[in-house]
Amino acid sequence: MKLIITIAGLGGFLYGVDFGVIAAAEPYMKAMGVYTDGQISHIVGAVLLGGLVSSITAGWLSNFFGRKKMIVASAAMFLIAIPVVSLSLGSYLALYAGRVLQGMSAGYMAVVMPMYLTETLPPAIRGRGTGVFQFCLGLGLVVAAGAGCLVATWYGASDTADAAGRVAAWGANFWWTMLPVAVLFLGSLKLPESPVWLSRGSRLAVRDSCDDTTHDLRTTNHEPRTTLLQRRYVVPFLLACLVLTFNKTTGMSSFTSYLVTILHSAGFEGIFANWGQLAVKLTNMLVTLAAAALVDRKGRTWLLKVGTGGMTIGLAAIGGVFLAIERFGVHANNFTGLLTLFSFFFMQVFYALGPGLCVWLVLSELMPHRIRANGMAIALFMNQLVAWGLASWFRPWVAAWGWSSMFFFFAVNGVLYFITVLFIPETKGKSLDELETLFEKTKN
Repeated sequence: MKLIITIAGLGGFLYGVDFGVIAAAEPYMKAMGVYTDGQISHIVGAVLLGGLVSSITAGWLSNFFGRKKMIVASAAMFLIAIPVVSLSLGSYLALYAGRVLQGMSAGYMAVVMPMYLTETLPPAIRGRGTGVFQFCLGLGLVVAAGAGCLVATWYGASDTADAAGRVAAWGANFWWTMLPVAVLFLGSLKLPESPVWLSRGSRLAVRDSCDDTTHDLRTTNHEPRTTLLQRRYVVPFLLACLVLTFNKTTGMSSFTSYLVTILHSAGFEGIFANWGQLAVKLTNMLVTLAAAALVDRKGRTWLLKVGTGGMTIGLAAIGGVFLAIERFGVHANNFTGLLTLFSFFFMQVFYALGPGLCVWLVLSELMPHRIRANGMAIALFMNQLVAWGLASWFRPWVAAWGWSSMFFFFAVNGVLYFITVLFIPETKGKSLDELETLFEKTKN
């Protein structure tokens, strides 16, 4: 179990680094003037396009090759992508391709790792295991932000460094990531395969010593063929799709990639925006640690209700600060920067407490065994499609309508997210057999 939890943590770390590293690097790309705002948005969003590609194929590939091999492949893709991204700043197509490959690695990890944990860990620690994945995701964001601060200190911030310094800073923000991902790659080679996948595929006999997680599902191997269109599967499938969609339309993946730029726009100058980004992501990591201790006590839906409610208030507050700057003539300065930063703190605390931790756990638990791989892949496809669209057109939208319109849009989606959570049943402490029967009353 220790190896599984450790690799889960490294998988979450990869996912966090994948999405966090661009926030520190993007201002240098903008400052060099090599690409237009539209091209920069597409390069930032290319990671999400890669996630979109992986979400389409993750279910089939994880069913055919197994969960372990896909975790190994995810780490290998990242190792290939980093040199391409680091060395291709002058070539839009090569840089875009590297970012897409980087996103594919994160996308496969996002689908397969929670699925692997759900099928491998017993119910008593399933929430804790997923909590480790999410905590290390936050840790990856923090480390990427911290590395960005060090790079900005060494080479100069994006608005103060010379041309050579900006190019060097761009590469430095990516090269360091190869070390932890190499450790993940080597460690994942030692993982055991999911016993549920082995049993389902009849590739190996399930050993008598398998834990109750596997035992719960042995009886399902001889059920009639099931599809997503059966009534008892439609409700959990739709709920999972809505949760993952709103998790992106509330903007987390978008402003995570642009946080340094957002804080610059709010009034911070130079490296202060980098330190602000680090503080926000450190808050996310610490609150995730607290949420991981609560998730198996308070339950998933309680945390989701509290989290989505508080997150929505924080998003509206950020929109209010930018509305004052953009529409009412308030000068952007350190005070407005601090107000924005504190609003981000508030928003991030509640996001980490609820959606940040629980979304992946609820997703994997809601999906019945027979539709889990394909159902999770389709839900993640919708998640990544929305995230890619938002990130790819983020800068053009801001140029046309301003920052305030973006954050009020995110806040409205936060309200819709909260309403959706009200319909999600509690899954805390339930075995996989019990989870299978949650929606049985809608069965044909």
